[in-house]
Amino acid sequence: MDIVRLDEVRATDRARVGGKAANLGELLASGFPVPPGFVICAEASAAYLEELDLGADLRALEGADAATVATHSAHVRRRIEQAELPPPLATALREAHLRLLAGRGDEVRCAVRSSATAEDLGAASFAGQHGTYYYVDAEHLSKRVRQCWASLWSPEAISYRATHGIDSRSVAMAVVVQEMIPAEVAGVTFTLNPVTGERDELIVESCWGMGAALVDGRVSPDRFVLRREDLAVLERRIADKRLMVAPRLEADQQARLETVPLDHRTRESLGPGDLRLVAEWALRAEAHFGQPQDVEWAWSAGRFWLLQSRPVTVVGREEVGRGICGRWVLFKPIAENFTEPLTPLSEDMVRSVMPPAGLRVIRGWVYLDVAVLEWLLPFQASPEELADHVYSLSRDGPDWNLDWSKLPPLLLAGLAGFLVCAVPLARVRALPDSALDGGRDLARRLADDDSVAPEQVLRQFWLLPSIFAPMAHMPAIVNLCSAIGFPWLHALRRLLDRWVPDFREEAEVLLSSGSEGVLSAEMGRGIVALAATARRSPRVRGILEGETAERALAALRAEPEAGPFLEALAAFLAQNGHRAVKEFELRSPRFEEEPSVVLGMVRNALGLGPARTDHEGRAAQARERLAARLRESLAALPLERATGLRFRLILAAAERARYYLKLRENSRFYHIMGPAIVRSKVTRIEALLIHDGRLKCKDDVFFLTFAELSGLQAGRLGWLDVEDLVRERRIEHIRLSKLGPRKTIGFELRPRPRHASAAGDNLRLEGRGASPGRYQGRARIILDPTVDSRIEPGEVLVAPYTDPAWTPLFLTAGAAVVEVGSYLSHAGTVAREFGMPCVVDVPEATRRIRSGDLLDVDADSGRVCVLETGASP
Repeated sequence: MDIVRLDEVRATDRARVGGKAANLGELLASGFPVPPGFVICAEASAAYLEELDLGADLRALEGADAATVATHSAHVRRRIEQAELPPPLATALREAHLRLLAGRGDEVRCAVRSSATAEDLGAASFAGQHGTYYYVDAEHLSKRVRQCWASLWSPEAISYRATHGIDSRSVAMAVVVQEMIPAEVAGVTFTLNPVTGERDELIVESCWGMGAALVDGRVSPDRFVLRREDLAVLERRIADKRLMVAPRLEADQQARLETVPLDHRTRESLGPGDLRLVAEWALRAEAHFGQPQDVEWAWSAGRFWLLQSRPVTVVGREEVGRGICGRWVLFKPIAENFTEPLTPLSEDMVRSVMPPAGLRVIRGWVYLDVAVLEWLLPFQASPEELADHVYSLSRDGPDWNLDWSKLPPLLLAGLAGFLVCAVPLARVRALPDSALDGGRDLARRLADDDSVAPEQVLRQFWLLPSIFAPMAHMPAIVNLCSAIGFPWLHALRRLLDRWVPDFREEAEVLLSSGSEGVLSAEMGRGIVALAATARRSPRVRGILEGETAERALAALRAEPEAGPFLEALAAFLAQNGHRAVKEFELRSPRFEEEPSVVLGMVRNALGLGPARTDHEGRAAQARERLAARLRESLAALPLERATGLRFRLILAAAERARYYLKLRENSRFYHIMGPAIVRSKVTRIEALLIHDGRLKCKDDVFFLTFAELSGLQAGRLGWLDVEDLVRERRIEHIRLSKLGPRKTIGFELRPRPRHASAAGDNLRLEGRGASPGRYQGRARIILDPTVDSRIEPGEVLVAPYTDPAWTPLFLTAGAAVVEVGSYLSHAGTVAREFGMPCVVDVPEATRRIRSGDLLDVDADSGRVCVLETGASP
């Protein structure tokens, strides 16, 4: 029999119906809420292929290179899709479909899903490799069945089988036809952590609409981590779910992907009760099959449905470095600004300005070649020691001996570099704060010049200035030259160590910091000014506090009293609109595109009083007090009262260090305009390509390369040429995001004893102090300020990373704890400017700490202690 009812299928039928159908049949027969359906057995597809006489083409695929596979597989798929089903099978298919939907009207649609005989095995799930089709009616049923059969012979499926050692001749394709569940919410549940293999937690991911958006990588899902023993929520990460696959298509609707309403984008897609029920059904599926499961599910009209269950395929971080030669360490200056890998288009942009040696993008993260470090750093140190020091970016130099044999070539190279850089170094030594403002004009000209392609922007904006051009046109060169501040910082440290060692920690931070003229701090002051403007109108303040940030902008535009606030907001965006969370990522919308992020920060600042916003005044007073104490302590040294030489030397070194550190921050403010220009050009091209049908969905463009984008523009490529590439890259990007980056590739660092421990009854986390001080306050977990920026005055900001777009949150927080970072990272720099304690490089801080926990943040020692747990406020 070619067609069988799904509830008649059992695990022993796997060879006839494939892994997916066998699992679903088992679950349906055991009382699980699986949608009804039927299965077209694998022998039907085998007979169909035999009738088409494709033996020669299939044999040509065995062991063939990629080009041959692409050619022959395309021919095979065309033949399968274009031929008609044998009449007996076509009749049986129509009758089975009528029985499935009998008496339920024309609005019911079916899902047509592959079920290969090698699918859903523990070592190879084939997830996403074979065809699945939704919204299928009687008219298109036969076509979708043939497309499922054809997907067995896509280049990707063939490659996947070869990688897992599965002989293509042993694989056949069955097809499952089920009633389609028009899901309002859908997702997946893993009954163990698929990255680490940990059995003590469940992972639940969910999104609005059909689960295809999640499976295809088109949406970042909400993510919940549950403790297995009692299903308590250990971690809750709510994503900005911008897109969804519609549960139903209107008669004239072509695109199944639609925009999520603003007030739903950052709302939890699963409530506590539904989340628990999802987890319970997943654990029942695990108990039924006797091994950890990857369960797909949906909610529709208040009812839970289980759509698929298969063994979990565990991946690991070691895959990130597979096949990479040499020894590499994660490049912290970029990695500390976001925790997800770069999208392919952003990778391409970064590569366009990389030096020919030393840096490399690996699976979306930027790594530094340790061999280059060995050449650049003239010390007697192992590669592991060098990599560990560069990764930590500690302000304290390592206690290593010089390797004198490395000095001569290094000095020659340094001299040559100095001669090349002497002119720009001389030109940046005394720039006024406004000197780089002209960079905005250059950025505007590049953005408006259609003759400059997106891939050319960074080279022109960063790397190819004229030597006679004003420094405002060289923000990236200025940023490089600002590194001369680090020797001045080291000199300050040595002077303090020599003459006033008891003052070193406090004096170094206060003397080398100062937020006056620092543009990232100016952005924070701009938020405070916007909040002050909003307070003058009770109606404006009411909108900001009563509406979600996404809805507030529309409400403000409709409010007559909001004119002054909207004018101030426009002025703020004119200055800071090019900023974004994850600024090097082209996929990240800029503030000028989505002002709701700014409104969320303004809402936080509404509750701040003058005592919490006068950071500059407090820091200035602290510096004055410190200067008086320094002068008094130094006066005890010989001749100091008469000459004041030591005090003047300390102040001179501090002034130079402070100047160059400010120049580093300010030049970044301008050179980050480069990626913003690239994004603006890319999104304009994207709109044209979508209009012409050469792209189908927003955001797909960021999963192409510039060469592929150029091919689409020129007409050399079409949507069908890039559709599979986009889908595969989206899925891979989500997979890599879950894995996270390896610190090193090609070798391992010796682990530091800095992880969580119990101090009495309290949890203690260890990291690195980036801004000294000690503070106690309630924790507020913020994973992404574009999704959630609400923080109450005095709370401790706990974040996975920060970049300049997070600066306004530091105005509200009493201290900061950051998973990724260093002394010179944005978090440490801004915390020192604002005089607040900050601990960085704290592993898993956002998982082990929960909002509402009372924290003791000791940034002097780099320790964070959870004094008491508390309910999320």
